[in-house]
Amino acid sequence: MLKKDKKEYVYSKLDELLKPQGYKFYKAGLDPCYNLNTEDYVVSLIFNFKDMGEVYLGNIILSIKVVEDIMYEIKKPNQNYEHVDFKKYYLYTLMDKSYMKDEKSDEYIDTMDQLQVLVDNYVNYLETSGKEFIETYSYLPNVLRKMDELQAEGKYWNELLAGGPEFLLRGLIISKLCNDKNYENKLESVKELYISMADEYLPYLDKLKERLKTVEPIYNL
Repeated sequence: MLKKDKKEYVYSKLDELLKPQGYKFYKAGLDPCYNLNTEDYVVSLIFNFKDMGEVYLGNIILSIKVVEDIMYEIKKPNQNYEHVDFKKYYLYTLMDKSYMKDEKSDEYIDTMDQLQVLVDNYVNYLETSGKEFIETYSYLPNVLRKMDELQAEGKYWNELLAGGPEFLLRGLIISKLCNDKNYENKLESVKELYISMADEYLPYLDKLKERLKTVEPIYNL
């Protein structure tokens, strides 16, 4: 199949599903996407059609505005933010990484039958577990509960939170916004992790720590 034919089929099916829900399609660039911009969060679905024939249908990504406003204000050192236009490109808070584990979302496609199966599975994901992911984790207290579950299991928050080492900072913002009684413990844990693994983030952590002193919680857990 030609790449343009693959795109035409995928977009037609997703337009039918997503546009009535309020998603907008952004075609320009190598990573076309659908974004749903709500008052509190943005849902992003990013795609890629590779020259060698693979089709990538992206997992759900959430940008929680109150979190990413602070991340954007602080700004990670040596990071280029020119691409962040708050239209097509956002800073991302959460990713549904379970989809990447459970579904083969990036595979070589050569026939219409293969493409139909891939798209049908993707639509089913968006309508079932993907929809549940949005409903659950667009509410920050649920994010904090999952963070605590992961920590209790000896896992890191990046199984849910997006980004490189800065995922830890997103966790602290969420903790503070939820009036988490364990915020100070989390702060110390993050500091220890940065000292041992990514000490270049320590000035960034200090800057965020000062900023969070002025942040009023919006939830009270």
